[in-house]
This record gives sequence, C-alpha cells and structure tokens, in this order.
Amino acid sequence: MKTRVLFGMSVLSLGMIAMPGGARADDNPLQDLPNPMQAVRLVQNVGRTMFLAADVNHDGLLSQKEAVDANNLLVGGFFFQADKDGNGVVTQEEAKEVQDSYLSQNPWAQYIVDTIKAQQTNSKDSSQIDPIQAFAALLDSNNDKQIQASEVRDLVQTTTQTIFASGDTNRDGKMSESEIYAAMAGGARAWAQFAFQQADTDNNGTLSRAEFDKSIVEPANLAFQILDLDHNGQISQQESQQTERTIISQLRMLRLPEPANSPVKLIESGKTPEEAAPVPTFATPDPKQLRNQAGQRTQPPAQRTQQR
Repeated sequence: MKTRVLFGMSVLSLGMIAMPGGARADDNPLQDLPNPMQAVRLVQNVGRTMFLAADVNHDGLLSQKEAVDANNLLVGGFFFQADKDGNGVVTQEEAKEVQDSYLSQNPWAQYIVDTIKAQQTNSKDSSQIDPIQAFAALLDSNNDKQIQASEVRDLVQTTTQTIFASGDTNRDGKMSESEIYAAMAGGARAWAQFAFQQADTDNNGTLSRAEFDKSIVEPANLAFQILDLDHNGQISQQESQQTERTIISQLRMLRLPEPANSPVKLIESGKTPEEAAPVPTFATPDPKQLRNQAGQRTQPPAQRTQQR
C-alpha cells in the first residue's frame, strides 16, 4: 500500500500540468517555480544544514549519539506539541487533535488518508487498517492506547541504530555525508526492488504483461481517487483545477524568498541590518542581579531558606 501511494503521487504530480482545465501556456502559474534541479539542490541544502546542526563537535561526521540527539529533538517537537497537558503521555484524544490539525494544514495528506480509507471500505481485505492508526500502534509498544515519551525515545534509538547498521559502511561508528548519500541511494534501490516484488504476484522473478499493466493501473486508480475529491466516480474540471492549485501551492513552499536582511543579502547590498529591516531592542539584564541569583543557587538549601 505504501509503495502504491508513493508511486501514485509521483505519477499524479508529473502528469498534473498536462491535465485538462490546467493553466494556459501564456498564463502558466508554474513558470516562476524552481526547476527540478533547483528543487533537488534546495532539498540537499536543507539536508546539509540539518547535518551541520546535528554535528555538534564539527568533525564532519555524525555519530550515533549525535544522530539520536538530533532525531529526539525533531520527533520530540511533535510529541510535545501533542502532549497538551505536559504529563509526558499523549492520549488518543491528544493525538487525534494534532492529526486533525496537521491534515487540515496539508490537503495532500488529507486526500491520501481519505482515499486509502475509501479503498478499505470497498475492499474485501479486512486486514487493512487506518495508516495513521498503524503508525500510532508502532509507537505504542506496550499497547496501552497511549504514547509515552519513553516509547518515542525507544523508537528513535532503534531506528537510528538500524540506519547506522547498514549505512556506516566503514564501521567507524560515524556517518559522513558521503555515507548518508549512499544510504539514500541504497534505500531508493530497496524501494524499487520492493515495488518490483509487489508487482510480481506469482513470484517467478519476471513481470508478465498482465502484472505490469496491473502495477500501472492500480497507481492510476489511486491517482484518480485522489483527484476525485467528492468520491463520486467522476473528475470534474473544478476538481482538476483545485488539485492543481494545491500542487502549485505545495511546490511554492519549496522556494521561500530570501529576506533583505539575511547575511548574504547584506553583503551583496552593502546595507547595515538597520537599513534592511527594523532591528528590535532587547532589554539587558542587570549583571549584579544575575550574580546574586547565581550565588543563591550555589548556597545549601537550608541557608537559602534562612535568608528568606
């Protein structure tokens, strides 16, 4: 199912521009978007920035501890967002609230979830479950219908160790940028192999014409169901245009304009930060007060109580 969703989305996004009801050639809303290489370079730069941020000792290598710490910060951010009462446990109600908020802000995710649910409703395979519930079940290792912070940390630890076990090819306990790129290539190769095995239903190591047609038709059907927003079995011109606008808005998120007061822009323009944008003024703490507070913290608890 996961492979079909990803492949279907790829087919959909590549073919969307040629769909009926799209923008005219002389009024193409996609013309000011980054080309594929620019998008790839942007994603790569974001990845490098994350790598440099995780590499706390700046040795150009990512240790398991650095990777675990970085992933804990990343995943923990979502956990703390869901943990509204701050008790270290995410209940089903709290998880659903964050889920609904995320889906409302990401229409594509909502389309995919709704489509999968619609497929399961019409499917004879009773083993299929809600994809979001499946992910929550993966986190909920003790099956108490709640997600504890310890379970999130355990998942991050296990996942990071699994990646290092395969990606750390020189077995030095660290991963370089080159090893990370190689791991991504290996993951893509494994995904392609898995997709082939999914299509090879008789497991004879080859794809027949019928198997190949089915592997193409099923993602196309999924793309159709995603486009069919009201699930009435037909794609209207309005649905086509609405989905195209959604794709355009998502693509435009990949290219944010660089602010005039960024370091690069300031160097290029020769302006001072104040000339480029308003600079806020922050109150300076009283050094004497800070020293007194620091001195109080170093005193024994009994002595601090007496002073109060």
